[in-house]
Amino acid sequence: MNAAIEEFSVTTRRNALAGLLGGAFLTATGLSACGSSGASASGSQVKELRYQGSVGAVTLPELAAELGYLGDVTLKWIGNTISGPQDIQAATTGDVDFGGAFNGAIVKLAANGAPITAVIG
Repeated sequence: MNAAIEEFSVTTRRNALAGLLGGAFLTATGLSACGSSGASASGSQVKELRYQGSVGAVTLPELAAELGYLGDVTLKWIGNTISGPQDIQAATTGDVDFGGAFNGAIVKLAANGAPITAVIG
């Protein structure tokens, strides 16, 4: 009985990790089209995504890149932030290609006309 429960737990964790990595990949690829690099307009694919990290934590895009889920897309670390609203504000100004914040900050930016696209809520 314990072996069945343990196997279910391992399978559930693997499925959850696969879902998180898939979401990170969709976030990175979905927001790369919204970046200000101009590569999409010229017809070429974006190969580098600029982002801000978080001190003492591995972000989902970093994990996806390390596990090979981003293919030939590379991440360029710009710096660290401790502020979700600042992170997505940096994305709207073109300093980074994607960012993340809690839903309240995203709604406030969208309400003020910021050019953002929420990919995962």
